[in-house]
This record gives sequence, C-alpha cells and structure tokens, in this order.
Amino acid sequence: MSRLTQLAALMAAFPGEVSHPAQFARGILNADTSAKVMNAYTVGNPAGIAGAGFTVDVYEQISSRAYDVKYPEILWSQFMPSSGIDTSISPGASFASARVNDWRGKGAFRAAVGKDIPTVDVSMGKITVPLEAGGVSAHVDIDELRSVAFGFEGMNLLTAKGAAMRLAYERHREQVFFYGYSGLGFNGYIATPNVPTTTAATKAATGTTWAVATPAEIVKDVIAAVTAVVTNTSDVFRPNRIALPLAQWLQISGMNIGGTAGSLQNESVMSYLKRTLPEVTGQAVEIVALRYLAGAGAGSTNRMIVETVNADTFYLPDSVPFNMLPPQDDQYSTRLYADYKFGGLLRPWPNSALFMDGI
Repeated sequence: MSRLTQLAALMAAFPGEVSHPAQFARGILNADTSAKVMNAYTVGNPAGIAGAGFTVDVYEQISSRAYDVKYPEILWSQFMPSSGIDTSISPGASFASARVNDWRGKGAFRAAVGKDIPTVDVSMGKITVPLEAGGVSAHVDIDELRSVAFGFEGMNLLTAKGAAMRLAYERHREQVFFYGYSGLGFNGYIATPNVPTTTAATKAATGTTWAVATPAEIVKDVIAAVTAVVTNTSDVFRPNRIALPLAQWLQISGMNIGGTAGSLQNESVMSYLKRTLPEVTGQAVEIVALRYLAGAGAGSTNRMIVETVNADTFYLPDSVPFNMLPPQDDQYSTRLYADYKFGGLLRPWPNSALFMDGI
C-alpha cells in the first residue's frame, strides 16, 4: 500500500465528526486520578511486550492472533445522559450559558373594592459553564511506516496510531468527567459542588461501613438516601439511579436479604431494592457499579450517589466533538492531529442528587 493510500485509509477510518463529545484541558491532570483511568491489565509476561520489537526463534511460528492490552471500560458516556449534552454551542464560544426563568407571586382573596391586589412577576437569570479546547497528536516516520508494514503483515501504523489517539481522547474525557479539573473550574461527577452530602448510619457492629452491616442496615441506608432526595426537593425530584463502588455493588448482588423460610430467603439485597424502591420513587431505579466511588467520600471513605437522571439534571456543553484533522506531511514524517472542545459538567439542580459517604 502506498503512503498516500495509507493516508486516505486513515481519513476514511476516522471521519471529521464522531458521535461522542471530547475533553482536553490545559496542563496535566492529577497523577492519582490519571492512574485510575489508565489502570491496564496486560497479558502474561508483560516484559515481553515492553519494546517496539521482539526476537523470533528460527523454529518459531507467529500466530496471526494478537492480544490487545486490556483496560477498564470507559464509563463517562454511560453516566452522562445524551439528552443533557449540548452540541449546539458554536466552536468559537468560550462560555456556554443557559437561561433560568422563575415565576413569582400568589393570588389572594380581595375585598369588594380592594386596592391591595397581589402582583406577580417573572425573573430571569443564567448559569454559565466555561469551555476549553484540547487535542491529541501522533507522529510517524516514513521509515517506521515501512518497517512496520514489512514486519507486521496487514498492520497500518497510521491507522493504529489514529485509533490510539481516539482512545487517548476517551481517557481524557473519562478523567475530567468523573474528577473534574479545578484549574478551569470544571466540576467532576463524583464530587459535584452543592450536592447534599450525608453519612451512612452507624451499624450495630459499630462503624458505618457496609462491610459490617446486616442486609436490613444496608437497605435502611439506601432508603434513607432516596427519601432524602424526595424530601429535600418537596417531591420535585425522585431518584432513578444509584451508583455504588464496585465492592459494595458486588456485595449486595450476592447477599441475601434474609427472612424466614419461603419469605425473602433466597432474594438478594440488590433484587429486593430494585423490587421495592419503585414504591417510593414511582419509577424503576437503576443500581450501577462505578469503580471511581471507592474512597471518593470524605476522609477517603466509600461514596454512594443517589440521583435523578434526565435532560434537566445534567448539562454538558460540547462545541467541538472529536475531530480528526487531515494528516500533515513534514519532511520524512507524517503528523496526525485531532482537536475537540467541551465544557465542564453542571448539575443545574444539585438537590436532585445526594452523596452518602462511609458505606
């Protein structure tokens, strides 16, 4: 395949616009949170894949099968409702704002010839989210391109690096969505400001953690968090999603609720909650695992998030989705660039959610 044909294949594989938004803020993000996003699981003998090349024995046959290093799943797009992503923002905008309307006033009884008549009014404000551009790049030397094509039949290095760029964008998006970026005023999902925070109840075995809790005590914590959202908002919001650290999610999946024989004996805490919570919320409640919630609470305790998820409770401006630019030849090399632009996560109604720490 000629070099020009390889470039054309790359452009076809990575069109200018992709369905999911992107994030890339200035500077390097916190190393600890970056490690959580980048935590890789390699195949056996990882030292054998550390270099760009490897030695092949004269009697060795290389299989056509290849094993990709495994990474934890990218989750941000699963936790951000697509209906809350605003792609209508101009690429040239530095801020995205939304109007907030309020209708004030209440009627009252009047006298036969009264002048003191209640007056209503309409007020209007706005909420503003900053936007920031970002990007990712790759570089391929023409001799490197030839060598890989020779040594690895069927492998297109340009396409492979383009795929790595897309993955790098997704990792950046993952980290900023969940942890935020304080340097730009971007909020993170697991620690959004102004969301009410409470602590799990003290258990009979002492302490607040679910590790020492009975099934009934775990159910009590969850019900308390769900009802708190309902009461804090005067029944304006009713939760429909509960996010738990992975260990606690696995725990309630395998822990039976208990009860006498024939009555809840073989029902898990997870199943019981999914069956009974709609009686409080009036709708199905999703219970999901999120690995980033381990140690996310106050004092590095485990955090549970109870929240109402819809187009009104999440807002995320996304003015430039991931955009692969045309490859640029530079002397003996080809440079690849991609750009994107997005804003921080906003919960317009923080009381529609609740953080419970110490579980």
